[in-house]
Amino acid sequence: MIELSDDCRLAFCVGVGGVGKTTFAAALGLAEALRGRSVLVLTADPARRLADALGIRGLSDQASDIPLPTTSGELHAAMLETKASADEIIRRAAHDEARAQRVLDNRIYQAFSNTLARSHAYAAMERVHEAVHDARYDLIVVDTPPAQSSIEILEAPARLVSFLDQRVVRWFLQASDESPQLRGGALAQGLLRIVAGQSLVSALTEFLTEMAFLREGFSERAKEVRDLMRSPSTRFVLVSSADSIGMEAAKSVAAEVRSRDFALAHVVFNRAFIPEATRSCADPVNYPERLAALAPKLERMRALLTAEEEQKRSNIVAFCDEHGVGAWSLPEARRPLGDPSALAAWIEQARPFSHST
Repeated sequence: MIELSDDCRLAFCVGVGGVGKTTFAAALGLAEALRGRSVLVLTADPARRLADALGIRGLSDQASDIPLPTTSGELHAAMLETKASADEIIRRAAHDEARAQRVLDNRIYQAFSNTLARSHAYAAMERVHEAVHDARYDLIVVDTPPAQSSIEILEAPARLVSFLDQRVVRWFLQASDESPQLRGGALAQGLLRIVAGQSLVSALTEFLTEMAFLREGFSERAKEVRDLMRSPSTRFVLVSSADSIGMEAAKSVAAEVRSRDFALAHVVFNRAFIPEATRSCADPVNYPERLAALAPKLERMRALLTAEEEQKRSNIVAFCDEHGVGAWSLPEARRPLGDPSALAAWIEQARPFSHST
């Protein structure tokens, strides 16, 4: 069965959408909990599918306890709430409640933390950082959004620092009619006042001023997150489908992960086989008399399923050889995976593939 090493404290499940990544993250967390670990599965995917996979009504930013078939470990799950986590970023960076409150009350920040797509990425990494340093958990499993957003999450802290370092921000904040170099900023502010009004310009200026002041705190956090990503205790698990389209997506995501010097601990190919169709076509099937008329069509369907499985197997072997990694294949689920027992039974059927299999 798929397992993470005992020294792993943080595992990111990455990949494109629609391949069962959330279900796998839930199953991986469950498997580790059944090994006796205290696990938090954290979803950064706003689609809210993790609760369905675990068979519970809903999740919040506060971790929920998930009942286990056995009591050997603990399983917890939480869903990122962008606003709550973004507020925590400000409080941690400010080191001053009054300054933090000025940012939290700013209407530009309120719009930023609630609506901008990238604020979700910043908040996700803040939540991950907080969870990793929570002594209650032995392991954090992160269900990232589909590929592009998952990579964005990994880069979010550094991007925020880069934004605050941009010349245009300093140019806007240091605007002056007395300096030729800064006169453009004053003109931009004046034009913005005409278009949007003094109130909005004041709010924007106050927001950027406070954020620039907090830059050092953001920079420290970005370094901590960067070190965390490259820590020996962090693992990346790529989840994909095994068809031709899925293989191309898997190669792209693997390249994105490796270009950032992150190592892939596992590659998992979902829906790679159907357990009931694994018997060779050469093995005879005795159909009931009532199905005798359908036997030729059923045999053709079985042959097609077998050929499809062989093609997927060939794709997986080629991927392993090309990337020099091992992989696992998971079956097509026979029923909805909406409770821990079903998840455990599903992941136990994983089949290993090694380099040059």
